[in-house]
Amino acid sequence: MTDKISKKLGPALLSHHEVAKILNKTTTQLTNTINFFDAHDDDEWELQEGEHFEFLIKSGPIHLRPRRFTEEAVAILARYYEEKGEINFVNRVLDALLRRRLKRKKMLVSRKIVKQFVSSEVPLEIRGEFAFVTKKTTINILETNGKGFNNSEQRLINSGSLDGQEGLEIDKDFIRSEETEERMWSQRGIARLAIDMSQNSRIKKSRKVWVETVGDVVEDCFKQEIKRLNAASNRIDKIISNAKKATNYTCQVSGKKKNNVNSVQLIGHHLFDRHTRPDLADLQENILVVENQIHIQFHAWKGGESCEPKDFLKFLLDVRFDLIDPDNSVASKKRYQHLLTWLEKLQKNYEKSYLKN
Repeated sequence: MTDKISKKLGPALLSHHEVAKILNKTTTQLTNTINFFDAHDDDEWELQEGEHFEFLIKSGPIHLRPRRFTEEAVAILARYYEEKGEINFVNRVLDALLRRRLKRKKMLVSRKIVKQFVSSEVPLEIRGEFAFVTKKTTINILETNGKGFNNSEQRLINSGSLDGQEGLEIDKDFIRSEETEERMWSQRGIARLAIDMSQNSRIKKSRKVWVETVGDVVEDCFKQEIKRLNAASNRIDKIISNAKKATNYTCQVSGKKKNNVNSVQLIGHHLFDRHTRPDLADLQENILVVENQIHIQFHAWKGGESCEPKDFLKFLLDVRFDLIDPDNSVASKKRYQHLLTWLEKLQKNYEKSYLKN
């Protein structure tokens, strides 16, 4: 029976400490009550394994094995304490369970949104206080399908406004993707789609709860992600600046140096690209200081695909061998040997190894 409840209700169960806190009891007092229930089979108070709780550990003395409880079990315990004259706030206990349920739902929605930020093939496009994501990401956040999304989008466009809501505004609720011409949606736009779907779509109650919760938390989630990305961007800018300084403002491929006479435009190139490997985005070892023209040529050669250190080495051999040709100079040979050792080592160290953010 324990396996059955774990599969069906596991994520919603409350720990021993949570239950004690809700009931305003110590964990020892709660344990004593549960032991009393277990010891007396002839009274009306009973908590059944598989219906009201599950054991976290399946072996050992029952009174020492930690449990997780259903909300129904908490309600039963609250009634028991009330009848014993120990508490008189059963309704407050039920309210606490409701708040916990809503809080947990919001946390699940927040987790879903953050997961979409991480897994999306197209990064957020930040414009001031708004961040815009693709239609695909929006659909995933709302847990809908193309038809449901299109119906909601069309209703908002046709009506021009929602009850108690302003009409959709470009650059605030959505923008047009320069590549696909498809709408990209901001946190405000997604909140309005969620409101429309909860009010006007024929969806199940569980789905309605989800989209309503999305409407509640999406703006806060986006705000936190914008803050995180802006902070990461500042760190990356500083790392690139440090990398340029460390090379004495010299291209590590061509050897050209930026000075008052030579206005070389230097770029900090991410050898493992920023989108695929955000964990390495602010690692100075992952930054190659290179002339802008070489940088442009490399990405044109890659065709906009993700890149790794081995790709840049192949680019030099196949496309810009002139930059590393040892016949050009001793300096060219040394630069290439340095690049070869550095990039091969970087590839080996981080190809399958991810840094913790």
